[in-house]
Amino acid sequence: MNTSSVTTSSSASFEAFKTFIVVVIVGMAAIYMMTPVLIPIIISITLYALFEPATLYLVRHNINHSLSILIVLVLLVFFSFIAIGFALPQLIEQASLLQSKLPQILSKLEVFISDYSRQISELVGAEFNAADIIKPALAESSSVAQSLLLSLSNKLMNIVIFILLVPFLTYYLLKDFRSVRNRLMNWLPNSSFELGWIIYRRVSNQLLAYTRGVMMQSMIMATVCAIGFSLIGLDIPILLGVLTGLLNLIPYVGPVISIVLSLLVASAMTPFEPSLLYLCVLVIISAQIIDNVVVIPSLIANAVNLHPVEVIVGIIIIGTAFGTVGVILAIPAIATAKIIFSNLYTAYDHAATKLSFNRSGN
Repeated sequence: MNTSSVTTSSSASFEAFKTFIVVVIVGMAAIYMMTPVLIPIIISITLYALFEPATLYLVRHNINHSLSILIVLVLLVFFSFIAIGFALPQLIEQASLLQSKLPQILSKLEVFISDYSRQISELVGAEFNAADIIKPALAESSSVAQSLLLSLSNKLMNIVIFILLVPFLTYYLLKDFRSVRNRLMNWLPNSSFELGWIIYRRVSNQLLAYTRGVMMQSMIMATVCAIGFSLIGLDIPILLGVLTGLLNLIPYVGPVISIVLSLLVASAMTPFEPSLLYLCVLVIISAQIIDNVVVIPSLIANAVNLHPVEVIVGIIIIGTAFGTVGVILAIPAIATAKIIFSNLYTAYDHAATKLSFNRSGN
């Protein structure tokens, strides 16, 4: 490789990196400013991704755009009320049961930790007491359910506002997103207009495919696990199924937490059945096999192409910065950043190569 090509590549990398950093800073600043309404915005964008195809289908069949959106949203609200009416009473009942069993669960966990510490001490020949480390956390965790209920009651007005805000945001996203997007893209200078559209199209297609895939994945996992937990006779099967589906949004860590939760619930059941512990693990492993063999290849594999190390590092960094929401959004954020940087690098490299060629020609 000659000196000029190395210089050109280095220059392109530096320019792409500078622009990428600016984009990241602007993006993080925008997210920070939207923090108070970030959750309803995320929910609305997710609903937009899920229901835009249905809206476009109705429009293609000669139904007015606004009417198509209203039809989709009315059907969404209708089926949501049916689902809530069926599931909410059971979820509340099972959440109350979990709250009543929480002290027993924590007590058994403490006994397990003490036994585990004793085995480690015998193995390494030195005193090791994990209970002393974890006891404060367990003591604090004993009031988690009560604190959560109190927090929900205190924030009831915010929850109501969010519930009312989501349909309006979703409606206007379905109605005006394309026109707003076009106006924003027109702000780009002519030299960057084509690049901006290329990046937008690739990011948009990837995020839409990923969002639709992940929502379907979570629903499938929740359904499979809820049915499995019911069949083996585990307490609060629907609640655990829903939690498993939601935790599946967190790569690698989510399934482990699901197994721990189900084992804790199984250990608190009376009479205690040791075989139930193995059945809980079997249910979640079976669900993970279905997820990895059927669901992910069909719904998600083509949406993002990230190495596990990229995912783990991204979860740690973004999760640290933005908490639980950051953990859930880590994969789409990393995928978006990767597309933006690779396209910026390609554009700057092409421009630098062209400039170098023109200079050498002169």
